[in-house]
Amino acid sequence: MRRAAVLTQIVLQAVAVFQVALAFGAPWGEHAYGGRAKTRNGQLTPPYRVMSGLAVPILLFASWIVLAKADLVTGGGDWVNVAVWFVFGYLVLNTATNFASSSKVERYVIGTATALAAVCTLIVALG
Repeated sequence: MRRAAVLTQIVLQAVAVFQVALAFGAPWGEHAYGGRAKTRNGQLTPPYRVMSGLAVPILLFASWIVLAKADLVTGGGDWVNVAVWFVFGYLVLNTATNFASSSKVERYVIGTATALAAVCTLIVALG
């Protein structure tokens, strides 16, 4: 269970780094938001950059929840047992939208990563 939690944390934090890069103007906009986000020279337009910035604390909090459920960090309570299922559901939905993307990078790389994180989160949730 602990290895699954660490793997989920690595994936979620890698996606958070990707979102930070997008928020700061990395020219990878076509690989996010289903490949349908408005971009200028590959950079997301300001509303999408804000959304990427807002995604970062959500991803980091989800990572913390999974680690707390696996007793790898302190501060979690009984609510973590429920919250981890929300993280799992979020990852399942996120994986489905990634696999439906028009971007091959989002579909194959990010989709595969979030699918792996979803399976690992399920292992943690059941543990």
